[in-house]
Amino acid sequence: MVKPGWRKGHKVTFEGMGDERPGCLPADAIFTVSEKKHSTFKRVGDDLVLKAKVPLVSALTGWSFSFRLLSGKKLNCSFEDEIICPGHEKVIKGEGMPIIGRLGARGDLRVKLEIVFPEQLTEEQCTGLAEILKDCT
Repeated sequence: MVKPGWRKGHKVTFEGMGDERPGCLPADAIFTVSEKKHSTFKRVGDDLVLKAKVPLVSALTGWSFSFRLLSGKKLNCSFEDEIICPGHEKVIKGEGMPIIGRLGARGDLRVKLEIVFPEQLTEEQCTGLAEILKDCT
């Protein structure tokens, strides 16, 4: 049985459960844990990493989004009273992978935010933005 938190490469040995031949001791059956790629999360040690794309206007004016963890639990991340800067990462303690040998302990969930900039702006949009942002530091 695969236990929660086992990492890629972990070996599980079932002694004497492998091939059998007359006159020989039964061989061991050895299984190596592999990880399936997940569409939403990436495992980094005991942590889980979630990448989220944030539209530029939302990064400046406030943003929230919801998602489900591997367990099915729903989480909401809110950035209503802050400006999201490029490279911003929010860490949610204890929502990562189970930690082997530490009952109930889990790694962290790291939400990495990527700001999505517009590919082009009209001259009118550029003028409007420059006016709005002229006093920002």
